[in-house]
Amino acid sequence: MSVEPWQLIVLLGAVTVAAALLMPRRGTGSRPDDASAVQLQTALEQFMETMEADNREIAASIAGFERRVREENAGRDERIAALERRTEELERMLSQTERRLAERIEGLGRIDTAGAAEAAAVPERLPDGEGREREEPTIRSRYAELFALHEQGKSVEAIAKQTGMNKGEVMLILQLAKREEEKA
Repeated sequence: MSVEPWQLIVLLGAVTVAAALLMPRRGTGSRPDDASAVQLQTALEQFMETMEADNREIAASIAGFERRVREENAGRDERIAALERRTEELERMLSQTERRLAERIEGLGRIDTAGAAEAAAVPERLPDGEGREREEPTIRSRYAELFALHEQGKSVEAIAKQTGMNKGEVMLILQLAKREEEKA
């Protein structure tokens, strides 16, 4: 059990008062001196005033501490709420990006199938009349910069950053090129 400083002071004061009352009196009279009683009363009043002042200071200190804790908690709550809003916004943006990417993949699939059907139906001739069929540009030729960075060992994130594309687009292009190579 720990004893608070103010409790120790109160205990010492009580012991002092008890000792003063139990000490043998000077003189032969049975009544205590009025002067010593007044001094004792004055000392006790001063002691009580000091204790009350200390208690007020402690109470004010605790109230200030509680106020600071409430303010800090409110600040943390605001920050958490802002971060939650930002997370929701980023999740919404991610879902939109994924949806657009899926639409682009679907569109590229349609373009590839439509382009292959057209190429099979009507072979185009070069303007010089040599009779060679015109080749469709490959994904590698269309995105030469992207594949150059990929061959240098750059990560998908680094390629996306340097080319200004989304990470998903870079991954899609790399996958489509891999499929194109497998078909060829």
